[in-house]
Amino acid sequence: MTFSARGLRRTLAPDAVPGAHALHTRIVAKIVDAVGAMKGPAAAASLRASGLEALHTVLDPLDVGPLRDRVLDCLREDLLRFAARIGRTVLGWHDDFYIDDYLILRVNFPYAVARAADGAAENPGIGRLSPSVRAAAAARRVRDPRYDPRGYHRNHPPAAWAHGPHVDSWTGHSKDGINVWWAISDVPADAGMVLYPSVTPTDVACDPRSLYVRSGYALPPPAFVPLAAGELLVFDPELLHGTHLNVSAQTRVAVSLRLNERRPAFDPDCFYAREFWRRASDVVAGRSTVLHLKREEHLAARAPAPARPPAAAPTVTVAPGDDATAVALGPASLLAEGERFTAAMGDRRVLVLRTPSGVHAFDAACPHYGIDLSDGGAQGETLACPGCAVGFDVRTGGSASPCLTLTTYPVREADGTLYLDLVPVPC
Repeated sequence: MTFSARGLRRTLAPDAVPGAHALHTRIVAKIVDAVGAMKGPAAAASLRASGLEALHTVLDPLDVGPLRDRVLDCLREDLLRFAARIGRTVLGWHDDFYIDDYLILRVNFPYAVARAADGAAENPGIGRLSPSVRAAAAARRVRDPRYDPRGYHRNHPPAAWAHGPHVDSWTGHSKDGINVWWAISDVPADAGMVLYPSVTPTDVACDPRSLYVRSGYALPPPAFVPLAAGELLVFDPELLHGTHLNVSAQTRVAVSLRLNERRPAFDPDCFYAREFWRRASDVVAGRSTVLHLKREEHLAARAPAPARPPAAAPTVTVAPGDDATAVALGPASLLAEGERFTAAMGDRRVLVLRTPSGVHAFDAACPHYGIDLSDGGAQGETLACPGCAVGFDVRTGGSASPCLTLTTYPVREADGTLYLDLVPVPC
């Protein structure tokens, strides 16, 4: 099987890659062993019995960084060799190619747990370079003063962060790469990757504050990617993708690897780059050589300018009626099925949406990061947040997480006019 077209995405069973079963078993065992070394034999026995999905019951979010150190330092060379096998046997690359030295062990605790974490705990997307190049990487670290991830995440602790929609070259990764996202635990749809396969990078613009999609670009409903433990998602990271906030009741554990068929090059519009790489031939031969591909010497051609945002959902400024408990939104014909608009009343913004079941009104901001829900994709009675991909039932405001609920407002029609009641529906 050869993957050559851009835009690829495919889920692979473990037996598609030689040695995957054995290495998966080793990774699970190393995680359990690390828990035992950090928390004692009883914690390891509990995890062994319950599975990695129960990792949050034996570890604090502050323990995730030390866990990563133990596991990745021990299994680094095995994971790099595994990446080399994927390049040869899955991607069909016959010539020498490149493997990112930056490996990620992704440990996402349930949001209900992670939101209470200490602010010093690592975010789930942090990886590790080889010890030999960590000092060089630290010396190369730069900051764009516009980049404000804590502001974007509304000061949530990093352990509770979820990746908004992006393409990887926006965030410092190489152009023309292939990502491997390997489920080490079971990954349900409400804790895994989300893809927007119909959206190309030139359809959207990057927000330099977050390195995610800028607001004002309406997204389609996300495609969810549940994976069983051991399955792999191989995909083009220039597909718009993100992370579903983990609103499940289990910890999600995954490993991320990245390969480039050709010498890596970086987006000139991004202020930093993942510069440390291995040649597949060196990895297979057991050589620990790490190449430093300096960003300024390996810039790709500048991408075409992104499209202007499509016509945004309109905003209607309305004023309370005589009784100050309702507002007239306009004629009922203003809103066809599937259409929406935002009702602005001073500081209050309410999204009004017509679905097959009728007209619904609810807070226009997601209660997670405050992202504008008017950019989210709707399917049936569910509207997905364009940032965290959490789906809200527009009839009730509820989601899969009891921590995340929208305030809803009654909408009624009288004499061909839509009225919004300003008294929220009781929870």
